[in-house]
Amino acid sequence: MSVPTSLSSFPEELLARILADCVTPPQVLPVRPTWHTQPCPSHLVRPPPPTSTRARLAPLLVSRQFLRIGTPIYYQTLHLPTASHATRVLETLAAQPVLAGAVRRVVLGCVSLESARVLQACDRIEDVDVCMDVGIEGDAQGGAARDEDAEALCDALERIDLKHLTIRRASDAYLTLTRPKYLLQRIAKAVPCWPDLESFHFAFKIGSAPATRPLAEALSHAPKLRLLKAQLPAIWNELFLTISRNSALEQIALYAEGADGILHTTMYMAEAKKHARLSELIKTGTSFIRTRAHTTAAAVPSPLSTRPSTPLSASRVKEVAAELMSPWLNQNVPLLVAGTSYF
Repeated sequence: MSVPTSLSSFPEELLARILADCVTPPQVLPVRPTWHTQPCPSHLVRPPPPTSTRARLAPLLVSRQFLRIGTPIYYQTLHLPTASHATRVLETLAAQPVLAGAVRRVVLGCVSLESARVLQACDRIEDVDVCMDVGIEGDAQGGAARDEDAEALCDALERIDLKHLTIRRASDAYLTLTRPKYLLQRIAKAVPCWPDLESFHFAFKIGSAPATRPLAEALSHAPKLRLLKAQLPAIWNELFLTISRNSALEQIALYAEGADGILHTTMYMAEAKKHARLSELIKTGTSFIRTRAHTTAAAVPSPLSTRPSTPLSASRVKEVAAELMSPWLNQNVPLLVAGTSYF
């Protein structure tokens, strides 16, 4: 029995597992502030983090074999911080349509028409992470103008069979503004269109308001919802109490930003203890801190996976890789994404 003497001689199934750990991006990339439209001066540029796009792209440039195997895995998750990134992705998908079948998760840093087109182009997406921003025309004119970007994005979301959805908001995107209210209302109407929805994540402190109550009511009837994750509210509201009526729900994971757990003594928890079902769900999914010992009372719940729930199988990777074996691989033509975008 011959023993592999080099990495390139490993079975491709094993190489696919190794490359997945190298090219899979983090769950959330840092979002640039709205004023940051141009690159920083050279003396202010910081070295890229280890999980940057350049580091993830490097394994694909090792050899043609790594490029063929790793490209479908690289495209499982797309980070699109701006509309220009979405435009570049659309150009890449137009040149290599087979890559659209590899996309499972999309992280959107803003609401744009281009982002909606990416969702429409990829028919196997099951995990979406969207950041609500302020918008320009709708809120600047008091909501008189149509928000075509938000409408297009919501229309695209309704056509996807989502399993996981995360909602974030920009620091200035208050829920009283037109675009955030519109997005929450449309998502509430879209929840019945997602019969396989398994987890929902409010990545900000959310309260009970006219814009959020319909969404809570819709989630309370989602047939396969297992996990609700959210930041711990500062004061009591009945939003999570409404969602806890869902009999399929197994845990509610509350967390405080920048902390390993939450305290039993917060105002919200003091009131939540009065509701048996809600309290039990929170205990199951949330990590608590002992105030005296400064230790964690329960194991921290597993975070939402950084990979899609149904990653590409080795056979599917081979199928996509085989379709990618077009003349450009044999003519030393660079991969389109290599010099076009950061996502």
